[in-house]
Amino acid sequence: MILNSNEIILKEILPRKSFFFNFTEKLRIILSFCFLIFVVFFVVATFRSIVVLFAIPFLVAALYNAFFRWIIRYYDLKNNCYLITNQRIIITRKSKTEILRYKKLEEIDQVHAEMNDQFFGNIIFGEPEGVIENSPNYFENNRGVMIFKSDEYAFLSVENINKIIPLINELGLKVNKTFY
Repeated sequence: MILNSNEIILKEILPRKSFFFNFTEKLRIILSFCFLIFVVFFVVATFRSIVVLFAIPFLVAALYNAFFRWIIRYYDLKNNCYLITNQRIIITRKSKTEILRYKKLEEIDQVHAEMNDQFFGNIIFGEPEGVIENSPNYFENNRGVMIFKSDEYAFLSVENINKIIPLINELGLKVNKTFY
């Protein structure tokens, strides 16, 4: 991994191999299982007709949202490493040869720390993604649509957030804390 000139690593963070479920994730899980149940009932009801072929993509999407996205997220957590430097935040692999994503400190306008009472949770650099957002498509009349996209610049499953927040504050970023 190549750092910029005069860039110093201030903190290296390894995520814990477990998940922090905030309110948004809990709502996504409930809605995913409701969608899965609906699709399974639809497939069972139309099992002997040709309509079941149209339901198979919905079944795959429902299974992915309910189960497989957690397998992919666990694999990412297992291999990721988070770095805070004096110039940017970096999400890299544990081998530290490949930078996956980074964001310069001057590009970060807000930082959110979502944690439980043991100071385990997520640190989100930027605005947190919601579950339901208004659609920008004109033809949908600004109805809410469900989003399963994760936050792009986030340190997921971080322990001891209370020790990391002072460092982020020293870098000139204000941290909004939310306890679940």
